[in-house]
Amino acid sequence: MNVQLSTATAAKKQAIYESTLRLIKEFGFHGTPMSQIAQEANVATGTIYHYFDSKDELIVDLYHHTKERMLQAIFKRSDPILPYPERFASVWINLVKYYVRHPEVLSFMEQFFSSPYVKVVYPEDLLCFQDEISVFLKQGIQEGYIKPLDINIISAAYIGTLSATAKRNIHGRFALKEEDLKKMIAIIWDGIKN
Repeated sequence: MNVQLSTATAAKKQAIYESTLRLIKEFGFHGTPMSQIAQEANVATGTIYHYFDSKDELIVDLYHHTKERMLQAIFKRSDPILPYPERFASVWINLVKYYVRHPEVLSFMEQFFSSPYVKVVYPEDLLCFQDEISVFLKQGIQEGYIKPLDINIISAAYIGTLSATAKRNIHGRFALKEEDLKKMIAIIWDGIKN
């Protein structure tokens, strides 16, 4: 019975997460009321409030949930044994592809990091240094693979280009080809390698 209950609970929460992502992509944080999320998820509004005390709590929880799924998709199990330059390219390409498959996640992440919610998750002085991609890039600096520049500069070059690349593909302005992605990440690597 408990397994069925937890499976039903997980399914409902997943439906809420997916509906919230879709609606936020279309209407933004402020244009997405809980009642609309409930309707889209095919659950009662009270069900959402059973899991989340407020929309703010839902959005922060959705960020953690989404980030965990992204990290599983971009940091592959075999990556740690690859040389750093190959991992640098692999992580970038994996995240571009993830965003192309999940444009609602790209939209959500961009809105999240441009909102006051980010301060709930990351204290201001730790913003860049707690993020797994920033930690990965700092590792490259510490190991001498990447120029010893401010992590904000390196992150902007790395993350900004992947977001722009994914958006161009999502909006039909760029046909996503593996060869093109490899050329693009090579350009980025050439610009920041030590």
